[in-house]
Amino acid sequence: MNKVIILAYNEAKFISKTIEAVYEYFDEIIVVDDKSKDKTLEIITELKKTKPKINILSNKKNYGAGRSLELGIAHALKSPCNFIVKIDGDNQFEPKDVLKIIELAEKRQIDFIKCDRFWSDGIKGQIPKIRYLGNTIASILVKFTTSNKRINDPLNGLFLFSNHIANYIKFPKIFYRYGYPFYINALMSKYALLKNFKLFQYKNVVTYADEESKLNPIIIFSKLALFSLFNFISTIKIKFRNSEHQISGILDVLSIICFLCFSYSVKMLISIEFSNYQGNKGAWAILATAFLLLTLKVISNSQKTMGSSFKSQFEYLN
Repeated sequence: MNKVIILAYNEAKFISKTIEAVYEYFDEIIVVDDKSKDKTLEIITELKKTKPKINILSNKKNYGAGRSLELGIAHALKSPCNFIVKIDGDNQFEPKDVLKIIELAEKRQIDFIKCDRFWSDGIKGQIPKIRYLGNTIASILVKFTTSNKRINDPLNGLFLFSNHIANYIKFPKIFYRYGYPFYINALMSKYALLKNFKLFQYKNVVTYADEESKLNPIIIFSKLALFSLFNFISTIKIKFRNSEHQISGILDVLSIICFLCFSYSVKMLISIEFSNYQGNKGAWAILATAFLLLTLKVISNSQKTMGSSFKSQFEYLN
């Protein structure tokens, strides 16, 4: 038995098409309405009259997409299922991609699939510039925090979970709204290190019409940057527990030391410039540049040492 979770907030324009496109592929259609202000809930309720596989979860208030997904997963796990696919209610995903990741998961008994839209034919229409910029920044951060330079498009909303792995999806409150796909990628990457868990990535197609991005770039960047830093530090502990990853852990610690030296050099530069502090500004500028370059170099080397591990634990499906 396979189930799909569809997240919907003010999707009256697209929700019918989204449900119709995937209805035949699943044994249960779980639609989570996040207290929509338009007629989304009315449309879903009407559809349910002729499509009995639909189950509606109507949030009492607007919780956010991350929390809605968590509630959807909890509902899906109440009854037996093999795989759970999560999509959005805006009809941006191709039904053939949804069907394909199910087929691959069933054939190879895969526990987790994330998707990647940033390939030559992965985007139809015009992606909002702010969303493209946000994904670029998020991609850099996810490579930094996971030590996996092959992972891409961490804000893509098309996922597949096995029944087993779905039990691990619990979001901290900071990801109840924005950035929850990023958290999923970071969490699964951590399991790859802890439990020899294999990650799979599938190149999907996302279609954009004339919709505007609902994301607040300042909030999401601040959230992802702060989380990435703490996750990077916590991942070091995991690396030290595994002899195969200890060299990478040592390099990560060295990168933190270099970054602290860079930060101190910048502080001294600012003090000399604005606080009449006595010192050689040129020398501190050289030190700041050197420590910044050294930080980047050490992080790069750390990721190279992890390359062989993620080469066996991370695989593209197409």
